[in-house]
Amino acid sequence: MNTAVQLWDGQLSIISTPIPHVSAPNEVLVKVAFSGICGTDLHILAGEFPSAKCVILGHEFAGVVSEIGSDVKAVSVGDRVVINPNTNCGRCSFCQKGQPHFCKTGGIRSTVGIWRNGGWSQYCRVSAETVHAVPPQITLRQAALVEPYSCIAHGFDLLMPLATSSNVLICGSGIIGLLWACLLHFHGYRKVTISEVSERRRNLASGLDTGYQVVHPEVLVNNAKEAKVSGDDSWGFDAVVDCSGTPAAIEQAIKWLRYGGKMLVFGCCPKESSIKIDPLEVCVKELKIIGSLINPFTFPKAIQLVKDMAEKYLNYDKLGIAVFDLPNYQSALDALSRAEIPKLCLRCE
Repeated sequence: MNTAVQLWDGQLSIISTPIPHVSAPNEVLVKVAFSGICGTDLHILAGEFPSAKCVILGHEFAGVVSEIGSDVKAVSVGDRVVINPNTNCGRCSFCQKGQPHFCKTGGIRSTVGIWRNGGWSQYCRVSAETVHAVPPQITLRQAALVEPYSCIAHGFDLLMPLATSSNVLICGSGIIGLLWACLLHFHGYRKVTISEVSERRRNLASGLDTGYQVVHPEVLVNNAKEAKVSGDDSWGFDAVVDCSGTPAAIEQAIKWLRYGGKMLVFGCCPKESSIKIDPLEVCVKELKIIGSLINPFTFPKAIQLVKDMAEKYLNYDKLGIAVFDLPNYQSALDALSRAEIPKLCLRCE
């Protein structure tokens, strides 16, 4: 039998069903090993993010191939794999322009674990195009971080070019902020400041051994005031990556950008959020405000990043990632909602 956590009309429950089998030539059945719980999942459960009414959540997962359709050639039974939950039609105007993440029939509207059954399950049946082999240097626990890193890799590409000598600010040190910090350090950025309200999260960020300055946002507010009073226009940041999803943090950080500065809006704000921007300042300082959505073309890159970063950076304990067995999903969600830990992973084996 297959045990899964199913969302039905806003409520989660454990279900037991027969193990699924491939039903089309291009399908792959994956025996799930680890499946992450993402902030998006919490937004879905709170009714703040759209999803199928009845669906098995989980869009960050890795496992082992259990069965393949007759047309599947890229992987074999027994292979370790990780799933890219996002697909596209390849035919619409967005796909034709190289923007598959905006696809009206694919993209975020057909995501595995949001619109189609996902990885909070012992077994998951997916299209072969979503399946990627996991290199032997990566554990399946680490492979569960490939999907979030594929999104971060897209955001990183959007920030480029950005000199490694740049002063960079990361707003928020939840798991995404921590993963951003690891990526920037891996790429040689050393002048990075992490701003975080929570002392618990600040301690986690300090424990990454990057040497980055980790501060409460109020410290930066005071620094900005002092710089203004003294007339020091050199204070500020060349780039800001917002991982907080907090409108007030974004609005404040835009004011801290240096001339030619870039703001990457990476965290998801509530739908009705708004911020105030001085358009003259944007013009005179040639500021760039950049959005970032999911992971177009970056999944293979993320696999390589996780492979190269795994030993030094992707330690679950340092990152504060806790692992819960699948039947204990509610305890995991409760701990996450109380902000006791930044990231959770379900063990589905």
